[in-house]
Amino acid sequence: MEKLLEGKTLSQKILASLPERIAGVTAIAGRPPVLAIINYFDDSPSGIYVKRKIAACEKLGVRIRVIKPDPKEGLPGFLNILNLLHNDPAVDAVMIERPLPDGFEVPAMWDAIPATKDVDGLSSVNMGRLFISKMRDIENAGFFVPCTALAVIRLLRHHNIDVSGKKIAVVGRSAVVGRPLAHMLTSMNATVTICHTKTPDIAAIFKASDIVVSAAGKARWLKAEMVAPEATIIDVGTNIDENGRMCGDADFEGMKDKVRAMTPVPGGVGPVTMACLIAAGVKAAENRVKELPA
Repeated sequence: MEKLLEGKTLSQKILASLPERIAGVTAIAGRPPVLAIINYFDDSPSGIYVKRKIAACEKLGVRIRVIKPDPKEGLPGFLNILNLLHNDPAVDAVMIERPLPDGFEVPAMWDAIPATKDVDGLSSVNMGRLFISKMRDIENAGFFVPCTALAVIRLLRHHNIDVSGKKIAVVGRSAVVGRPLAHMLTSMNATVTICHTKTPDIAAIFKASDIVVSAAGKARWLKAEMVAPEATIIDVGTNIDENGRMCGDADFEGMKDKVRAMTPVPGGVGPVTMACLIAAGVKAAENRVKELPA
């Protein structure tokens, strides 16, 4: 492997840019930015990142409000929480941890997420804005986009990987990673193939791709023999293996000496995603203080 695509350096750079902005919000609002995190499942892989987000925010001086709803209250209870957060002037930003209980990811939920506080770009409004925008507009506009997809873009740029003209396979078609990432990459002049569980001869697509991005959520399923020797592997997977350890979608040990470049898990896309999320929370707070009376 020519290059390990670690994300910690970029994450630290993003986080280092925030204290001055946080101080600016605090000076105007009389309090630091406040991020509400809704989390239904503490034992999911995302639960690990929740703890890291809380620690990072506390270090920076961003306040965190963790909300653990009762799944028995169902979708109506969840929609009520979103409505309360939408109308709460003491909350600047809202983060929804996935997975969610079955039956929650429906149009009523996407519509209920408050767009101005939607730091992970999940609302119908922000998602619609994303898909009608070019990359330069995505980066310069005031709306929010899915942080994991954005983290992949920022990590590629940080490591000077030009995607223009490249063939890229994106594994996963979710609304929060696969599809928004494919749109961003296409906007950067890459030719993107979205792959999923029903894609026939998926290895043939991988072997013809310069870059493979996996967001399948299946531990170590991506093997060296499935990709080209000169491929770059971006592993978005966050999984817990049979030994209780975090791992990615890619078989890192089996692939690291057989591909050109590769992200580790942990330490790759994850830290950048977290930094992008916190930065989006600060941005939401900055947008809100601009609306305060002088």
